[in-house]
Amino acid sequence: MRYSYLALILAASQAFLQPAPAGDARPVMFVRVPEKPCWQDMAYLSAVPAITVAGDGAPAVVALGGSGEVTREVADYLRRYRPTSACALGAPIADGSGAVPKCRTLPADSADSAAIVLARTYWPSCATAVVCREDGYADALVAATLASRLRAPLLFAGEKGLSRAAMAELKRLAARRVILIGAASNAGAAVAKQRMAVTRLADTKAVLAWMRKGGLRCDYVAAVNANDRSRTVVKKLSLSAALLAAARGGMVVPLAYDVLWKAGFTGEDCRKNPPKGIPGGKAPPRKGQIALDGRRYPFVVTAEAKNRRCRLNLDLNGNGVFNDAGEGPFATGDVVTLGRKRYAVSLGSGNGPGKADVRLTWPTAAQVQRDLRAHYDAAGGAPEHLCIVGFLDAIPQAVIRDNASSPTDLPSDLPYADVDDDPFAEIAVARLVAENASLATLYASRVITYGKLLDGPWRRGVGEARWENTYGKLFENVGFRKSFRHDRQDLPWLVKPAGGTKGKRAREFDANSPLANVAAMTHMAHSWWKDLGQTFTWDSPVLLAPVLVESGGCLTAVLDRDPNCRSVIARLLRNGAVGFVGNGRPGIAHQELLRLEFWNGVLAGKTIGQAHRMALNSTVATVLTDGQTKQGPFRYQLYIRTLFGDPAFAMKVPSKPRSAPAHVTVKGDVVSVHPPAEWWPVKMRVPEDWKKWADKDLYVCRGAGTYALRHWCGRQYDKEVTCYTAEIRTARRIKAIRQVQSPPKPLGWSGTYHVDEHADGTRSYRWRVQLIDFDQIKGKIVSKVDRLDYRIEWQPADG
Repeated sequence: MRYSYLALILAASQAFLQPAPAGDARPVMFVRVPEKPCWQDMAYLSAVPAITVAGDGAPAVVALGGSGEVTREVADYLRRYRPTSACALGAPIADGSGAVPKCRTLPADSADSAAIVLARTYWPSCATAVVCREDGYADALVAATLASRLRAPLLFAGEKGLSRAAMAELKRLAARRVILIGAASNAGAAVAKQRMAVTRLADTKAVLAWMRKGGLRCDYVAAVNANDRSRTVVKKLSLSAALLAAARGGMVVPLAYDVLWKAGFTGEDCRKNPPKGIPGGKAPPRKGQIALDGRRYPFVVTAEAKNRRCRLNLDLNGNGVFNDAGEGPFATGDVVTLGRKRYAVSLGSGNGPGKADVRLTWPTAAQVQRDLRAHYDAAGGAPEHLCIVGFLDAIPQAVIRDNASSPTDLPSDLPYADVDDDPFAEIAVARLVAENASLATLYASRVITYGKLLDGPWRRGVGEARWENTYGKLFENVGFRKSFRHDRQDLPWLVKPAGGTKGKRAREFDANSPLANVAAMTHMAHSWWKDLGQTFTWDSPVLLAPVLVESGGCLTAVLDRDPNCRSVIARLLRNGAVGFVGNGRPGIAHQELLRLEFWNGVLAGKTIGQAHRMALNSTVATVLTDGQTKQGPFRYQLYIRTLFGDPAFAMKVPSKPRSAPAHVTVKGDVVSVHPPAEWWPVKMRVPEDWKKWADKDLYVCRGAGTYALRHWCGRQYDKEVTCYTAEIRTARRIKAIRQVQSPPKPLGWSGTYHVDEHADGTRSYRWRVQLIDFDQIKGKIVSKVDRLDYRIEWQPADG
């Protein structure tokens, strides 16, 4: 530390010195963080435990760009949050908005001086301090989170250990224990000489094991790539991970990967003299070379027309033949070993930016899973929530094969929700993306302090956009206002009709639209990663209330097409949204199961991660029931549905259900399935594509807690069957389940149930039940059940 700063630090800290506050404290901290790796990265992390203490567990720490400008998005958040105090660490902010209350500056010119001024400002004393190296970013992510959990300050050591000023600060704190993370062990001898107990934790797994031993649970993991300060397109999103993990009672797990995400390799047509040992195809073979780690691997890709049934063969031994052992053929989703690494394969031209015959991804999802599970084992088990922080060049999605003939792959985060041998999801998973580090930390601050942003009528508002108009009663049932319906006629004019011309409308709603001031929004229309069709775009300037957005549009969740990582999702999260769920490939009718089950979970008070997991598991049960484990429309939708944001975020639901949702009760060996107390027939907003129904009425039936199995039918509309997933969790094993009643067909169950084993020795049993038969053309209920009972036959205790 520069000793010229010591006097400034002492003077500033005396002005701020305060105990951890009680009541409605709303502190906010700003740190200028340039894009390149810098000491301010560490300063930001040292601010996280400080504001965790000041904010009574709800820290708001926003990284600003190097200029210190308070952007319009940050200003909008501050007007909603109404902070009671504001500090800038290291350098003053540039606030032209007037949204920041009187903001004092804590002087600092290094990670060391920043940590010291924070300690002096927010801790009159503290029995414990956490120390890591100022040049160890991965350790600092972990140390910041641990310090926050312990409500302790974070200090930094240099190559030679702690500075004299840092040692003096430990004495002022009257610290009795110092926890040294990673390479900070070099400070141990000096600390021990001061008769302070020293705990050395070598890495993240050691920290998790120590927490477990001390009774500190880890129910939330924020997985990051610790190399994202320099090796990703969008830098330093990992800063937000420490903030989220600190507030959610979890830990950051840094994974240091030099990621290869869908690296493309292109060949040339080989119309004459095709290489030996390759399968035939209607399209000419494409021959080229894969260059990796100083080596070259000849390849040949064969395919049928339109990139269907693509196959890859490699000449790994250099003999000019492409069908020796281990050389193929490989398909999309397979894993190939090149050198010492295993790569996931994507084939076909439409699976990434630009054109390529072969795309390779490292690390594979299997490797990421192994690395995460090693940390879960240290913690004593898998967490409830997993937040994957970063775009796909930070932590890749899994590359899943669709079917044998499909030209596209299915990038998916679903495998990260699974920790055992059955196909059901155990972990509530979401991915956090943002346009830059400042906006990532702004998003984290927004969701953490969401409970203090609920002033105003927007909190009871709901928007249904474009083709979606069937969910309104579900929201009204838990206290939301009647939905605002947004359609094309609500878009502002760019050019008004005149002189017989049609005019031209904007592609998105503007700031005057009610959609800018709702708590929940559900959308359906033709879309892609640049926009939610006729609703919101990836360059929109419209600021939003803290809104949870769900879309059935195609390709909204695609992250593998734009090389600069631009997306409508990142713009939604930038402008105010608290979460988004959508499709990573073209959505199909079968997604209605996932869409409705997600909202069923959210409106029942679950976190968005838990609601997404519930939707996934209902879909898994249907995949198993309908025999689609290898291919099929429900399997397809299962893999492409992705949640973005903080999985532990829970939207504020205004009231308990006014009308009881579908549910189960258990009495002895009988499980009773109860339908919702009310059914709500709804006249659909018919999409323009359904030309046969342009001038005719179509209906669906909605009921709280239920979902629709949809498919495109011969009469050219989406036909629905309304169902409910019955679920019980028990430590006992079931031998058989039998339906007691015989309702009129098609009501009742399929006769099959599925078992989801849990780490604690319990298991969940799930089965699908059709509760109502509804005529969509007449809008009338044909038949329904009042209750269905299922008798359980238990396995003997020794069975």
